[in-house]
Amino acid sequence: MVRRDRRCRKGDADQRCRGARNLLPHPAADRGGVRGGRPDPPGAPARRAPVSPFTRCGHPPVTAADEAHRRHRGFLSRWRVAFASGIVLATVFGVVEGFSIFYSSFVIDLGLDRAQASGMFAGYLLASTVAGPFAGRVVGRYGARRIVLIFLPLFAAAVAAASLPTELWQFYLLYMVVLAPATTMLVVASQVIITSGYAEDRGRATGIAYACLGVGNFLLFSLLALVVQEYGWRAGYLVAGCLAALGTVGFLLMDRPVAAGTGIEETQTPKESATNLFRSPVFWLVCLAALTASVTDFFTFQTIVPFLTTEGHGVAISGFLLGMTGLSYSGGQLLGGVLSDRTTRELTAAVGAIAFLAGISLLWVLPPTPLLVLAILLLGSGVGMIIGARIAAVGDLFSGARLARAIGFFQVASAIGSAFATWFGGFSYSTTGSYGLSFVVAGGCALLWIVVIWLAAPRRAAATRTAATGTPEAVPIGGT
Repeated sequence: MVRRDRRCRKGDADQRCRGARNLLPHPAADRGGVRGGRPDPPGAPARRAPVSPFTRCGHPPVTAADEAHRRHRGFLSRWRVAFASGIVLATVFGVVEGFSIFYSSFVIDLGLDRAQASGMFAGYLLASTVAGPFAGRVVGRYGARRIVLIFLPLFAAAVAAASLPTELWQFYLLYMVVLAPATTMLVVASQVIITSGYAEDRGRATGIAYACLGVGNFLLFSLLALVVQEYGWRAGYLVAGCLAALGTVGFLLMDRPVAAGTGIEETQTPKESATNLFRSPVFWLVCLAALTASVTDFFTFQTIVPFLTTEGHGVAISGFLLGMTGLSYSGGQLLGGVLSDRTTRELTAAVGAIAFLAGISLLWVLPPTPLLVLAILLLGSGVGMIIGARIAAVGDLFSGARLARAIGFFQVASAIGSAFATWFGGFSYSTTGSYGLSFVVAGGCALLWIVVIWLAAPRRAAATRTAATGTPEAVPIGGT
């Protein structure tokens, strides 16, 4: 028996639907009318499946039994949803974060002012930030899978259309009106997919998805740079659009269910107020956690090259070390995912922060090259573990429609942290002549991250769910 409910019945009006159409076998299904191990008496009415205490509408989330079933189906079936989310993230960030590859060419070709052109991308980032809460509401209302299937082709078409502009305002129109909301929708939907698609394996699944992002960035940056160098920026945008379209195909292939429990579940919920979400202390703690985690992230990727070049290292070696940071970031995601599933999110967050602090301390003293490589590996893996633990913790603490809406607001907090880290590095160098102040602030944010994630306490969700049901599905502390 497979449950395909789409909404609660009218008689269940007091149990508002927070769940979704669920294509997973219900735990009470196919029991042949057995009550507590005893057969139903003759003529007994058919029993309704028990209502899940977590989704309040009889739509059970993914449980340990579902994941155990997936494990027996093989590697691809087990991680199909994680790879689907990773394909979307790799496609979006690989294309968007490669803006500098196109920028350096089209400003010369079109005779544009560099400040105005870079301001266009800053406006895109601002528009993406503003779109966060709206994206969370839309994803929670219509479902993550549906949003991906609508906005990823739209994203691909907009990127390909960026090969056509001849005026700066046309770039502004494409980036701020089309690409900004599409990017935010896709990022929120991907995080909802990965956090709601796993229970016991949530940390490892998050690690796989974000490792795909790191590898995808490396591959797409290399390919797009080669295309732009050989054929120009217009051809580069066309190739990027085609790659985004291929990302849609890849998502559909990964989404194709081969067995119960491997499909991406749909989420359709009624409109609701965010008042209860804002009243949750956990919500604000996770917002602060998202901000501090993004400071460590963008400090690592935006400050390493300027710091090393100002200290006498060549651009080539600095770029090579930055590439190593990206690869170690993917390794940290995978390692942190395994660690967080076997222990707690808090412990993984602390280990990642300690690795980050060790890395910046070692980097600050500018050691010989072998130790410099070690510092870079510590920084990248530490940030990877921090970001992975943050994403997985959100899935532990929030569920249902609140999950999508919360992720939308967390995107805003994360963007603020990213912008601050990017700006503060240049500010500290301009005012003090060194990046020392930036190192201190990044280290302070890493320490604050440890405190905040322990106060948010995703571990409480695990303890509560075990006491309540004996299953590893989270009882959301931050709201259902």
